[in-house]
Formats: sequence, C-alpha cells, structure tokens
Amino acid sequence: MSETGDGGTNADRETIREAAAYALVEVRGELKAYLRMIDRPDPPITPDDLQKTAGIRDLVGLHRELRKREDGEPYNDLIVSNAELLEQTALAKLGETARSPVSLAAIVHEPAATPLQPAIETPLQPPRDENGRLIPAFKLDRRTVVRRMSTLPRLSEAMEEYFEKRRLKSGPKGAKDIKTARARLNIFIELIGDHPVDTYNLTDLQAYIDLMQYWPGDNNIRDSSLSAMQIIDGNRDLHLQPLTRKSLQEGYVAVVKAAIRSLMTAGDYPDPFAGPRLVFPSTAAGAVKSEPLATHKISQVFRTGVASGLMEDIMLPLLGHLTGRRIGLLIHLTGNDFREKFTGVWVAQLASVKRIDKVWVSTPHKTDASTTYFVLHEFLSEIGFVEWAVRQKGNFLFPNLMRLADPSKSASSYMNRLFERAGIKQKKKKDEDEEGVGREVFHSLRGGNIEDMRDAKIEGRDRRLQSGHQVGNDEHDNYGFMNLGERQAREIAKLPLDPNIDFSVFRGLDFDQIARKKRLSGPKARKT
Repeated sequence: MSETGDGGTNADRETIREAAAYALVEVRGELKAYLRMIDRPDPPITPDDLQKTAGIRDLVGLHRELRKREDGEPYNDLIVSNAELLEQTALAKLGETARSPVSLAAIVHEPAATPLQPAIETPLQPPRDENGRLIPAFKLDRRTVVRRMSTLPRLSEAMEEYFEKRRLKSGPKGAKDIKTARARLNIFIELIGDHPVDTYNLTDLQAYIDLMQYWPGDNNIRDSSLSAMQIIDGNRDLHLQPLTRKSLQEGYVAVVKAAIRSLMTAGDYPDPFAGPRLVFPSTAAGAVKSEPLATHKISQVFRTGVASGLMEDIMLPLLGHLTGRRIGLLIHLTGNDFREKFTGVWVAQLASVKRIDKVWVSTPHKTDASTTYFVLHEFLSEIGFVEWAVRQKGNFLFPNLMRLADPSKSASSYMNRLFERAGIKQKKKKDEDEEGVGREVFHSLRGGNIEDMRDAKIEGRDRRLQSGHQVGNDEHDNYGFMNLGERQAREIAKLPLDPNIDFSVFRGLDFDQIARKKRLSGPKARKT
C-alpha cells in the first residue's frame, strides 16, 4: 500500500473522492430541481417535471442506502430489500423503460466514468407513446406513478376513519349511503392506487374521470365478477349508457374528495384538489330538469291519489303542491311537528333530531334551511287534515312509508307509479332514446308552488324560506330572523288556489279511515 506525503493512503483518498462524488451528485440533483423553480417561475412546473424530480430523488435515496450496505453502515432494510422494484418505479417516473441500462450519474446529468468533471446537460425524455406523442400525466397509470415520501396513512386506512365520522353524523339510517360510498372509493383505489392521502392530486382525479367516462350508469347491467378495469374496457365503445354528469361529479368524485380531505387537519397537509377545474366528458349527460305540470294533469294526480285510498297517495301530492317542501322531508312529519304559530296560521317544522319510539334519532334534511318551519295553507285546515294530524301526536303521518328500509327512495318510487296511473308517463332507463318523454314528476308539484308564490308577488327571500332553500348570497338577506314573519306567513297561508285545479276531491275525506289502510306489497301493489 503506497503512502502519500500528507500521511494518508491512496485508498483513503479514493474513498474520500468517491464519497464526495456521491454527495455532489445528490446535492446537484436537488439543486437542479430548485433552480428549475427559481429560474423558470412562468410557466409553472408541469406534473411531468414534478414526476421526474421525484424520480431523481428516489434514485438518489435508493443508491445512498445501497452504498451504506456495501460500506457496512446502518441502512434502511425496507428500501434495500425492494431495491429492484423501487428502481423500476423510479425509472418509470423518468420515462425510462424498466431495467434500462441507465446509471445514477446519467439520471442527474453526470458522466458515469468521471464523476468529478463538470456536468454535461442531457435533457430528460418525457413519456411518449409508440407514435412519439407526449402522454398527458392523467393518461399514465396512476397506480405506479412515483409519489413523494409520506408518513400519513393510505387511503384504504384513512377512509375507515372517514366512514366512522359519517356514521356518527347520519346514524343507522345512513348505513346504505355509506355502503355505496365505500364501493365507489374501492373503485377509485382499484383504478388509481392506494397511496398516502397527502400524495393525491388533481391529476389523479382527472385520470379517474377519464376512466369512469366508460362506467355503465345502470348498476344492474354491470358484471360483478369483473374487475373495475375490465368493466371499463368492456364499455369503451359506449354501447352501454355511461354515468350522468351529476352521478359522476356528485357521487363518484365527491366521495373521493371528501375521504382524502378528511385528514387534512390531523395530517397537516394542504387541500390536494385546490386549483384548476376538472374536465368532465361530453358523454356524461347533464341533469334533466323537472318540467312544470299542466293544471289538468295536477287534477289527474289528485283524483288518482284519492281513488287509491292510501294516505301517502292522497296527501303527499297535495302537501308538495301547497308547501313546496321536498318529499324526503314531508314523509317524516309527525303530529308533534304541527303547531299554530300565529292566530289562525298553522305551520310545520321538522326538528333535525326527534324522539321516536322512546329513542332520539336524526331526521333527514338537505340543508339547515330545511329545518325552518313552513306555512300550512289554510285549505289543509278546511279539509280537516291539520286537526287529524295534531291528534297523531308523536306518530308518523305516513307510516306505510316509514316502516320501509329506505322511506325516501320508496316514496319517490310510489309517486312515480301514481303519476303513471294518472296518465303521466315517467322516463325510465329503457326510454332514454324515446322522444317526448319529459320529466313531469313529484318535484314538478313543488316547483309549481314556487311559481304560484312568485305570481302572488311573494318576495324572493320569503319564497326561499317557505320552500326550504338557502336564503341567498346577498348579505342583506342574511340579516333578521331566519324564519317567516307573521305578515309573510299569513300571505302564504291564504295564497289563492288555482281555479283550474280540482281541489274538491279532498273535501269530506275521513282521515282516520284512510290512515287504517295498509299498502300492499309485491306485484299487487304495482297495480294499485
């Protein structure tokens, strides 16, 4: 072994030189990433650039741990044991093929043979398809995209805490919605990957939307034995109708956002989905708006409902037309919800939490505005319904519906059948291509009430309070009581009835007798 003049050996010098080279490589790679941000602030760094930076960092970290093992120093066994997989993943991030003969020095723009000589820039190649065209970041396989290091839980773990919070908020009746949300999150994880919650971004959501544009909208025609990707691949020709824009945006995408954001406070990470708007496919049909009902059709619905002899068929259409409230709220009314607010003016108010059968339960309300009281038209008192309802005390006014597993969904289905029997055709999946099939539904009755109030010059703020809508964005509308005053309540209670609608069918009804009639189940129920 040869000695040098300063007392060190050539081997020592070589070791120091090699260590310095690796340190220089690591520092230079990091500095280049920062310089890119400093020197070129406009345009901003693209997702591809961020991916390449992450790839460089991961390769540097990997080789550092491998070097530690060779030198007999403490190293991260998890990284070293998976070195081959980690290297392939990092190279994929850089646009290189797996197991390509690319060295660490080349990745950070350093010649491998002489690590201490000045760097020679060799631009990184972005991912391209077989025709040489750039591949957008959201078109990459997001399951294998390299992400930054994180100590936070993966989505599959975080969503359990998210669902526990939802159970606390919704109670037992929210079990079905949670089951649906869980299934949708599992689809996201299958397609995009199960990553730490703070490593997702808008590109992941855009990739999810890009794939889900082929997801069949009717769950009855999806083959449960196939994977999510197999179902998507099987419908790329769109022979099956895809999801509507509302279902995709408010159902599948919204639950992903909520679950990933649920740990933002505890995990101390910024909103991963802030920024540009997502782009939805043109094949995702927009929501079909309900259409107004002609007065003669409203009369047909009223007559058909009374002829059935069932409380829900008789009174829900009338309540919808006279109060403007949602069917999901109306079916939860009990007699205790009715009270005489002002002399001769009765109102109903569904508490957000109430005691039913000696148990405190939450009641469904879309917004806080839904829990304000609404005015009962004086016609409801004239026909004896208000008096009968008050006598029911804590009992539900529509028990035929409330004893079912999903009262709101069943109520909507029963109303659709009622409209069908009244001669108003309801649009179904099989009718998607049929011309002339409109959206004349129960919600049309609610909209009709809002139109009647507008025609009667009821102020906009009062109309919104009566129908359970948010007051509005005008700061002046948010001052004062968040309930109707006496003058406004009297105006609504005495709102003129449309003379072209036959309200006479409700006079002389025996509500005690009607309440005793039970709805049939099975095929017979569909004929009544």
